[in-house]
Amino acid sequence: MHSALLATHNIVRWLVLAAGVWAVFRVWRGWLSRSVWTDADAGAVKLFVNTLSLQFVVGLVLYGVSPLIRGALGDMGATMKNAPVRYFAVEHVVVMLFAIALGHIGAVRIRKAASNSARFQAATIFMGFALAAVAGFVPWGRPLFPKF
Repeated sequence: MHSALLATHNIVRWLVLAAGVWAVFRVWRGWLSRSVWTDADAGAVKLFVNTLSLQFVVGLVLYGVSPLIRGALGDMGATMKNAPVRYFAVEHVVVMLFAIALGHIGAVRIRKAASNSARFQAATIFMGFALAAVAGFVPWGRPLFPKF
């Protein structure tokens, strides 16, 4: 089960990154060109936030079944001294939760914005920072694609 979840988590990261790049590109372009907020803009943001949520669920289940995490949680003192283990047990989780929170908070701020400009500005800032956090804390040293 662990291998299948890890492979799924690996594949979904590409969906998250692609959806994030697409959403940030659309909203940034809309903000710069002073466009009218459209359903396509809202859809791009919604796709990014939904893929973040999907990745969270897969990651949460993976966190629960991972032998690495089980061992790390057994001795947090040793975990905090071991950078690679600390990364997966603490750092990756905290930053990704922050990114997910940014995405969801941004989605709410977009819906409540009073003008097109305010929607694009909120979307660019929140989705941009969420994408930056995700891209910055993807474990790029691991295989880029799962081996089946």
